[in-house]
Amino acid sequence: MIDRDRLISAVGTWVGNCLIFDQLDSTHLFARRLMEQVDTEDIPISPTLILAESQSGGLGRAQRTWSSESGGLYLNVVWSMTDPSNIAQLPMLAAATIHQAVTAVGVEDAAIKWPNDILVGGRKLGGILIHALHGTRLLATVGVGINITEAPDLSDLPGLAATSLADILGPGDADERSITLITTFLERFTKSLHNPGPAVEHWKTHLIHTEGETISLTTSSGESISGIYAGVNSAGHLMIQTEDGLKTLTGGDIVEDDRS
Repeated sequence: MIDRDRLISAVGTWVGNCLIFDQLDSTHLFARRLMEQVDTEDIPISPTLILAESQSGGLGRAQRTWSSESGGLYLNVVWSMTDPSNIAQLPMLAAATIHQAVTAVGVEDAAIKWPNDILVGGRKLGGILIHALHGTRLLATVGVGINITEAPDLSDLPGLAATSLADILGPGDADERSITLITTFLERFTKSLHNPGPAVEHWKTHLIHTEGETISLTTSSGESISGIYAGVNSAGHLMIQTEDGLKTLTGGDIVEDDRS
C-alpha cells in the first residue's frame, strides 16, 4: 500500500486535490463522474489526482474491463483545460510523459505502441486512456495503469503479454517507484500542456513501429485493417497503406505487428 502522506506531499506542486481509495470500480469512471458533476453543478476544480490501490472494473480502450488487483499503479488526473488545441494532442502528450516517467525509474528500453501503450521487450508495461468533456467548460482526464509488482494475464488479447517493473528491474521499493512515476508524469505532463512540441517529438521518436512493416489494426467499430505502416501525421493519426489505398486512422488497437 502506497505511503499516502508521502504521496500527497510529493504531488502538491502539480495538483490541488488528491483522492486515494483502497478500491474503486475504476479510477477512469470515477474521474468521468467527477467531471460530469463539476460541469453540471458549475463547481470550480483544480487539477485532481485520483488513485486506487485496486479496481474491481478497470477500464481500457474499446470499453474493455478487468479486475485490477493490488500490485499495480492505477490513477487518473482531471484537468480544466485552458487551451482547446491541446485536446487532440493528449494521447501523444500522455504517452510521451509516461514514457519519460518509466525511464526515470530505471527502465532503459521502453517503447510506445501506437497510440499510447508502453511496451518493454514487446510486453505491455502500462496503458493510457483519455476522455474529454465538452460541457459548459472543457475538462479532460488522463488515466494511467502501470504494472509495478505484478504482471496481469493478458491472454485474452491476441499477440500481447504483460510485464512489470519488478520483472524488468528486479525487487525494489514499490512505493519509491510509484511516487517517482507519478511525480515525473505530473511534472512533465503539466509542462507539455504549455509547450507540447518537445513531448510530441518524444512520442514520435519512441514509437516502436518502423515504416514498411506490416501491421493489423482493429478499429473501435470492430473493423479489421491490415497493411503497411506508413508513419503518423502531425496530429498523431496512424497511416496505413492498404490494398485500397492510404488510410488515416484516429484510433484503434494494433493487434499484431512484427515486434509483438
